[in-house]
Amino acid sequence: MDDSALTHQLKQGNQLAFTILYDTYSEQVYRLAFKYLCNKELAEDAVQNLFMKVWIKRTYLDESRPLNHFLFTVLKNDLLTILRDPKNHIFVLDDCLELLERIDGGNQDDEDMDKEQLDLVRHAIEQLSPQRRKIFSLKISGKYSNQEIADKLNLSVNTIKFQYSQSLKQIKEIVRKCAISLLI
Repeated sequence: MDDSALTHQLKQGNQLAFTILYDTYSEQVYRLAFKYLCNKELAEDAVQNLFMKVWIKRTYLDESRPLNHFLFTVLKNDLLTILRDPKNHIFVLDDCLELLERIDGGNQDDEDMDKEQLDLVRHAIEQLSPQRRKIFSLKISGKYSNQEIADKLNLSVNTIKFQYSQSLKQIKEIVRKCAISLLI
């Protein structure tokens, strides 16, 4: 079924047409959402919201325009909204850090892993000052407690906690800005 016929069927409320649309585009949409969000749950939510919007607004679809253009425009706008929402930043960064830890640990078989995401996080980490980068690396390795890092670097525990939290804030902001700029 071509886009025009599929759009026509969707506008009439045909659930089979909706299922065909979902089966055709859901995986591609998910991969794109995950690429920018670095978070499985947020990417799944973005896909669900996208297709819910398609169903709700199906009567407004233009049969003369390709469906994939509409889908990816709506997705892009949703991704920008998610990335600009401060409450989502911690989830995005935490998943990126988890990916980084897995690849640094030698586990490169994870299907959710994306080289671009890892490069983005690594780029953000490189922007840290040498002291923060050292503290951050020791902390995310999971091998050292705050006290052990403090002893190793001859700093106070409070300094370690503060520098680590500031590192996270800085990395989150860099990752968020980069992801937004890639979408715009």
